[in-house]
Amino acid sequence: MAVTADEVYDTQFDQAALGTRGYHEPAVDGFLNRVAATLEGRDDVTAAEVHAVTFPGPSLRKRGYDRASVDAFLRRVESTLAAHEPSGAFYIAPALEHTHARRPIWRRVVS
Repeated sequence: MAVTADEVYDTQFDQAALGTRGYHEPAVDGFLNRVAATLEGRDDVTAAEVHAVTFPGPSLRKRGYDRASVDAFLRRVESTLAAHEPSGAFYIAPALEHTHARRPIWRRVVS
């Protein structure tokens, strides 16, 4: 089911469970504002950008947004934007196990 700009603006995510860290809320909200603007024709976020975006963890003593619910919503956004890509462009969605969490610094080093 396609995502609309109104749905993006109205989406509210659960807090991460106690003892876990979710996504930094202002970072997620800022990106979703760009997505909504794209759906309204005022920005140009692509499906590939949605797939590649990463969010930092929340501030200390904060839980942030639940990662699973944000990731599930962004998968819907990604497929919606892929359907709106120009007719000459093809987008093949990568594997669904993807998460938008930033990898720890020791995992970012390329061997």
